[in-house]
Amino acid sequence: MRYCAFVLVLFCMFVDVIRAADEPKFSDAQQEVLNVSLARRDASNRRDMATLARYIAEDCLFSSDDGTVLTKTQYLQHMAKLPVAYDHSTNPRDFVVHVFENTAVVNFRTTAHEQFGDDDIVSEQRRTETWLKQDGKWRLIAIP
Repeated sequence: MRYCAFVLVLFCMFVDVIRAADEPKFSDAQQEVLNVSLARRDASNRRDMATLARYIAEDCLFSSDDGTVLTKTQYLQHMAKLPVAYDHSTNPRDFVVHVFENTAVVNFRTTAHEQFGDDDIVSEQRRTETWLKQDGKWRLIAIP
């Protein structure tokens, strides 16, 4: 019995070491952008329009699923009308973050939920955000 417990503990430690080795290590600059990206997504999911607006540059480019380009105002008006359950993303993961002085690109996978009637349409997506540091703060400047 002791031998089985010992083997189980060793196995768990080995799995944790392997998993930790797979997690990306971000620089301070990369982590700063990633934190802002996650905070923006959280504000969007909660429909906190005031907080969401602070993360978005005035001239940000938004594109919808049908290819329509939206302004910041149009995007915020659209999001404010949607109930939280209608359109939100969960489980952001597999982040790739590139920082080039005052510009950054964040690419990640996420699970998207869209509510249609009583159905929760779930899809796995890979998204890319482009950020620009303006007046010491990261602002979203493009998102498909």
